[in-house]
Amino acid sequence: MPQTFASELLRPGLLDGLCILLAEPEPAADASLAGASVAAACTELGARVARCGAIGERTLSGERERPPADEAAMDEAVEQALVANGPIAVLVVDGAALFAAGSDGERDGGRAALRTCLDGAWNVTRAVARSAFLALGRGGRIIYIAPAAGSGEHADPARAGLENLARTLSVEWARHAITVVAIAPGAATGAAEVAALTAYLASPAGAYFSGCLLDLSGPG
Repeated sequence: MPQTFASELLRPGLLDGLCILLAEPEPAADASLAGASVAAACTELGARVARCGAIGERTLSGERERPPADEAAMDEAVEQALVANGPIAVLVVDGAALFAAGSDGERDGGRAALRTCLDGAWNVTRAVARSAFLALGRGGRIIYIAPAAGSGEHADPARAGLENLARTLSVEWARHAITVVAIAPGAATGAAEVAALTAYLASPAGAYFSGCLLDLSGPG
């Protein structure tokens, strides 16, 4: 499991009792180092981290059995996560892993990666908001991890799409006590840095952030 420095920046037990749902590709081999680091950091700080596949499994031919737009399949996956883990307080969507897993290489100029990232992010967001945040009336927190700068031809549009989704939903769902933010890693941003920021945003202090993009690209 990747080393994180979240415990060096944040107090022990900061996330005690918190249930975090990490949405990432299926199978696990498609998951990213950032997602694994987020799970490790949040667990280290006391959270219970559950995982939910945001896109379907690959077949032997390399195609996916379920497209990202399969809302019924996502609803079912989220319901199962709720039954197994109880109320979810925070949804973390590993859009960087979705973007990487959706790549079709040179065949479509990378458009499949963009579509997979944005469709997958919206699908799981919609399912969690409906089944956990809105239905229970407790509100919640949504954190998108965007593809790193320079990680593909359509990485910038994917980042812009997640930022726009965060800004739009933060307005639409503010009355339901749901906050939404996006993290944009830079080309040299480490997984541990993303994990530490994600843990911070999942903490009580993170309630002050909504509708914004936290850009880790640095100046220039």
